[in-house]
Amino acid sequence: MKASATSFRLSVAIAASLVLTLRLPNPEPMLGQEGSTEVPAESTALPAGVLGPWILNAELSEDPVLKARQAAREGRWTSSTLQEQARNYDGRRASILMGIEDDSLLVLDGLGETRALPLDGAWQALEPDGQGRVLGSGDTLSIETVAKKWLGVETFVREQDRLMLAAHLRSRRLANVGFRFHTVYDRPPAGPASDHPLADQPFVDTVGGFPRPATILIVPPERGYGEQLSGRVGFQTLVVDPAVTAVEYRLDGRPPKRIRQPRYRTHIELDVPPREQTLDVLAYDAEGVLLGADELIVNRIDGPAAVRITSIRDQPGEDAPRVLVGATVAPPWSARLKRVEFYRGETLVAALEDFGEAPHTRPPQAVHVEAPIEAPAPNDFVRVKAKLTDGRELEDAALLQEGDHRGEIDVRLVQIQVLVTDREGNPVSGLTPEDFEIREGRRPIESAQLHTAHNVRLLLGLAIDSSESMRPAWPHLRHTARGFLAASLTPQDSAFLVDFDDTVRLLQRPTTDKRRLRANLGRLVPGGGTALHDGLLFSLLQFRREPGRRALVVVTDGVDGDSRSPWQQAPDFAERLGIPIYFIELDRSAKPVIGTGSLVDRTPDATLLREQARRRLRRISRHTGGRHFHIDLVAHDVPWTARIEQAFDRIEEDLRHQHVLTYYTDQPPGSDAKPDIRVTGRKLALRSAVPLRAIE
Repeated sequence: MKASATSFRLSVAIAASLVLTLRLPNPEPMLGQEGSTEVPAESTALPAGVLGPWILNAELSEDPVLKARQAAREGRWTSSTLQEQARNYDGRRASILMGIEDDSLLVLDGLGETRALPLDGAWQALEPDGQGRVLGSGDTLSIETVAKKWLGVETFVREQDRLMLAAHLRSRRLANVGFRFHTVYDRPPAGPASDHPLADQPFVDTVGGFPRPATILIVPPERGYGEQLSGRVGFQTLVVDPAVTAVEYRLDGRPPKRIRQPRYRTHIELDVPPREQTLDVLAYDAEGVLLGADELIVNRIDGPAAVRITSIRDQPGEDAPRVLVGATVAPPWSARLKRVEFYRGETLVAALEDFGEAPHTRPPQAVHVEAPIEAPAPNDFVRVKAKLTDGRELEDAALLQEGDHRGEIDVRLVQIQVLVTDREGNPVSGLTPEDFEIREGRRPIESAQLHTAHNVRLLLGLAIDSSESMRPAWPHLRHTARGFLAASLTPQDSAFLVDFDDTVRLLQRPTTDKRRLRANLGRLVPGGGTALHDGLLFSLLQFRREPGRRALVVVTDGVDGDSRSPWQQAPDFAERLGIPIYFIELDRSAKPVIGTGSLVDRTPDATLLREQARRRLRRISRHTGGRHFHIDLVAHDVPWTARIEQAFDRIEEDLRHQHVLTYYTDQPPGSDAKPDIRVTGRKLALRSAVPLRAIE
């Protein structure tokens, strides 16, 4: 990526006059052709002041819809096409992001649509049936658009800290039928307070207006189920930013240990016996400039969000016996505790809402509460319900048996994400806790509850291969991916977006805002190589601090040729985590690339590499409880567009049929009693059973 630097100095009034002097091309020779024109291309002197993100200043901007209506009322024109274009502009102009990739100007609008226009002034085909080009001269940047029924010129100028846009739309047939309007943009705020879809992006760290590659992430070391780490332990940091030349490990503030080998591996002496410790890793470039950092809490005492009854003690009363019930509430990362209720059976006996000034710690501190239960009777149930600020409710219960009021109840809640299918492999619903058998070692355990997907939030990861070879399929894939996110996510679910070509970027951190997901998905522009293993490993690491059900969808079409991490690491880590991973593999190896005349490499070595990569994807999806969809983009009776949609539909169906099975165990944290989950029904199969715990 590259950018030039030019100062800007024109007002809105001057911008308006510039629109009048711009040349509109004769559109007739271009229609029906793919990017060709008889108008000679002109070199573009691109001003750098327009690059980066901008947000609409509604107070200073004109409304294109009102301008169009005003022109219609005055009898100057009545074109329904231009009125529709005014509405389209109004929807797209909420934000704009400009950047440079290779030799093209990339323009992302508020609807998440991206236009890529060559910087040499040549015409470029635009969806659905238009063409456009970009021209730069001195202090202005102009985008000219030609469609079937209308022509448009957008002229951008920079005045101090604002971006001014003067737009002119007119009919192709009648030069005097059209309208003009002005739009003013500001830079987005630096903090996350704005609810704008671009406001929380790290634009201060950009290249040509687009995010820098992700810097580093610590890969948690391998360990047994529930195992605590101590003594000499190996650590590795995932580095996907080529500017990083050294990383520095710091444990609990001790003297740092700097590593310069490309894989950035080292061994750290952890305390014996094991305890919670903090490992910080910092990344530096060749000049010693700090590029990024990551933190890992080793041996974190931090299970899933839960409430647990920890004690039931006799407490003498003046009139009637009573017991004092104590409970611990472990809030999640994403919400805070709102209210705790104590019940005897179905009767509410106490409610607490004042928990003091909770410190903002990561992870959040557990809250300990107590309440008396009057006149307990044998075989009464005591229930404690915790309500969180995000609307979720957590619950625990204990049986009051006569003479068995234990001072401490050493049990903890275990949550397992399960997916059950029938003989044909279709996910099933309508299950009950009795449909499962649970064992820890040889000991059978009774399940407590079975929650459906509607009752447990989902964190969905979508990682998309944005290498150059994805460009022909990208317009349809973008549309299908947006529909998939809209259908798969309920209001309480969240998702994140990862983009990988020859490096890796986090397009959107986990969010429940579908508008942001849609907008940031549109920022993805294909180009570059393929770092599949880095992209997969980086995506898996995004799950480590988030609660709820989990799934990762990876869309790719090529053999990895650019990853910096060893190829075995991502598959091993994927199988260790057990997060269901779904691969949609777009195979274009049979014939020429879609929409181009170029051929893919079909040499024996290339074919062998593709087969090895395919087997690897199948193995990862099978071992994690996901699926692998191989889609031949050319050699199939059913159109590839329909088969991509079918793959996303099957994944969405799986997500809707996930369940969370819970049970209580008295095994202490760190025990090796890994649960064995089985389905009792003869016609049912357990595709996946994943403990919901933090991977750190």
